[in-house]
Amino acid sequence: MGLDSLSESDFISADFEMIGDSNGFHSFEKAYDVPYFRRKITVVFKQYFFARGSLGGGLGIAGGVRLTSLLRKQPFATSMGHVDTNHVVFFFFEDKSDGALIFDEKIVIRFDQWSKRNSYMVSTVECDFDNVQFNEIAKKAVRETFEPSTHDSMIRDAKQRGCSRAFNRLIEKL
Repeated sequence: MGLDSLSESDFISADFEMIGDSNGFHSFEKAYDVPYFRRKITVVFKQYFFARGSLGGGLGIAGGVRLTSLLRKQPFATSMGHVDTNHVVFFFFEDKSDGALIFDEKIVIRFDQWSKRNSYMVSTVECDFDNVQFNEIAKKAVRETFEPSTHDSMIRDAKQRGCSRAFNRLIEKL
């Protein structure tokens, strides 16, 4: 039994909060405190629906998971078959304060920085839905919100004055 087989009433009885209009696009969300090294982070599980049809899930992450820490795990994810290749495409706002990356055209990870001195922190992890109406919604949102960056353009941008420390740290790790 997978998550897609759970009904809206299953989520309600499990104390999930409904966000949105039940006749349209909506989600059921629930926060969990998860041990992360010597502290806890909050992971918000989200199950998306359109009307009565289940679309898929996503994760919201609060409490500080560094993007660079997650990227160090990428070769492991590839070896375990969770992603097919090491193909990653980065996208950024013009000021490089927020961004997203797409792993292997499957997994979308959004990230931001809380201040100019901090590293990029992961904020959401999502996949596109297996639904004709909402196919590629996660990737489409990233492509419409952010500008794509190649490795060369990121190195060029890092050399510009006033570039954030988070962006420079990310370049060092790539």
